[in-house]
Parts: sequence; C-alpha cells; structure tokens
Amino acid sequence: MNTYIIVFCLHTRRFFTTNPIIKLMLFVPLLVLGLSGYSSHTEPAPSHLQEENDPPVRVLFDTDVGGDVDDAGTLAVLHALADHGEIEILAIGVVIGHEAAVPYVHAVNTWYGRPDLPIGTIKGEAPYSRDEYMAPIVEEFPNSLTQEAAPDVVKLYRQVLATQPDRSVTMVAVGPATNIYNLLNSPPDEHSPLTGKELMRQKVKFYAAGGNGNNELPKGRCGFNYRMDLEAASGELELLPSDFPTVFAGGSGSILRIGSAYKSVRPDHIIRRSYEEYYDGTVQDRQTWDQLRVLYACRPSSRSLWNTSSPGSIKVTMEGILSYTAAPNENRAWAYINDFITMREVLTELMVYDPRDK
Repeated sequence: MNTYIIVFCLHTRRFFTTNPIIKLMLFVPLLVLGLSGYSSHTEPAPSHLQEENDPPVRVLFDTDVGGDVDDAGTLAVLHALADHGEIEILAIGVVIGHEAAVPYVHAVNTWYGRPDLPIGTIKGEAPYSRDEYMAPIVEEFPNSLTQEAAPDVVKLYRQVLATQPDRSVTMVAVGPATNIYNLLNSPPDEHSPLTGKELMRQKVKFYAAGGNGNNELPKGRCGFNYRMDLEAASGELELLPSDFPTVFAGGSGSILRIGSAYKSVRPDHIIRRSYEEYYDGTVQDRQTWDQLRVLYACRPSSRSLWNTSSPGSIKVTMEGILSYTAAPNENRAWAYINDFITMREVLTELMVYDPRDK
C-alpha cells in the first residue's frame, strides 16, 4: 500500500503539504487494516456496497451550492446513494444567499426524480452569495421552487428532526457552519419542546463537519467554509453535543480532483452541464471536499479508505486556526484518504450515475 499511494501521488503531482502528520498518514501503511471509524471502533470490510439488511442512512444535507461546483458533484453522489437504497434524503438546506441556489437544488432534485424533496434556505444574513454556474442550469432544466417560497432552513431542520427516531439522523454540512449554528441556538417551537442543541443530541447519530478544507488538521488554517463565518464555526464546535461523532473527512479533497469523467455521460446530464458552466463550456477535474464528507458519513463501509484520528477535541479560533487535541474527548475526529485510486473509482461511479439506469 505504501508504494501504491506514492506512485499515484507523484504521477498526479497533486500532493503538496508541509504538514508531516498528513504525509505520515498518506504514505505509511495502516497498522490496523480494519480502521474505518475511530480507532477504538470497528467497521464492516470495505465492500463499498450496502448490506441488504442495512436500513438506509437518514440524511440531512446542508450546502452552499453555487460557490463551487463540488457541491453539484456532491448532489449527484447523494442522489446516486439514494437510488442505490443506501440513504434516505430527509431534506436539503441551503446556506448560501444567492437567489438561484434554491431553484438550482430543486432542478437537480427534479432531474433525479425527487421533485418533492424538502428544501429549506437561510432567511437571515447569509455568510456569502455567489453563483458560478447555477443560473443557466435553472433556465435549462425544470424547477418550480424559489428562494422566497422555500421554508426557513432552521424551521425545516427542526420539523424533520422532531419526526425521526432517536439517534437516527446523519447530518452533513459542506458549507459554512451558519445553518447548523443557528439550529443549535434555536429555541423550542411548534415542532419540538426541545432546544436545538437538545434536539440534535436526541436525534443525531453522526455529523460530518464542513471545516478543514485546507487539509491542515491536526492544526492549521480552517479552510474556506469555516472562514466565511468564523463566529458560527467557533460556536458550532462549542455547542455540538459529544453524544455523537463529529468527523472532518473532507480535507483530502484538496488533493483528489474528479470531473473530467463527465465527458463520457449524455450531454444533458444536469451535473455535466453544471461542470461545463463552471469551466466555460468544458468539463474538468475539480476538488472533491464535499463528496468526501458525504461518502464518509453516508457509506460507513467505505471508511477504511480513510485514516481516522482517535476521538478528541477540535476547536477553531477567530483567526481561523483549526486545531485538534486528544483531550478532552469530545467525540470529534479528522480523517484523510489512504487509498486515492480506489476512492477516485468509487466517487467517479457515483458522480456520473444516470437515474435512467436505476
């Protein structure tokens, strides 16, 4: 495995980091081949297939779609996993402020055959607003939900969580922490007598966090998502209950780039069209931060493709420095890919999936 990964990284010439711990995790063979979650836990063998008797993972997905096309690729991964019976998408929340974001998500959901999937959006001040590819897609593909008509995302999350069994929901955030921080701070309402923190403690079983885009944990710059709302990022890490694992699994996405495979799919594939708009008419490889966060959270059998730290504490300063310590144990960890070639194959298959093939 050691030589295998070195050859790949040198060939692609995409590994560049000065962090010695990351280098160690990427190039030194695993001492425990079964590692796929925290070091004290074991997971199924890496078949990359959902066991027939495993219930679908219940997913709440929070996105800043529009700012980067990896969110589009991640929506493709979500819908592919749902069509494979591996997950149930409960709702999608939008944290970006651009008016095209909700219609874009609805267009994607409709294209994949889920036009009625609940979509909520931030109603207060958004961390940022940007559209790098969405408007032409909204014009080209059917959709009928506007930003104004979409419900408040915190209200939607509270409503969905309140109806789910205890310790059953996997939450994935691939953008700034604003929506999750607002949820944690939310008061009791008509959906639940619990505060947001209490509701998450009762209903959530796993949280994939959106930080570490610069792949510098155990200590370094936090990455774009957290930097866009450092108050929310810091507050999220202060308030998140330790009852469920929180894992930062997207850091290796700065190295692993996928997208050119869309050249092989039909021209009207909505995610191919999104990559074409992002790259001015062509499809090219793009970083995969968000796809990795979703895969780690939603397909537990794939976690052997990462090296995952022991659980501990992760904090971010208002200067944007994200750091991990082994104590106190607040059930938070970080993970980096150990098998880039297999990971590329797995994500590519999910990203180019065509719903006509189900």
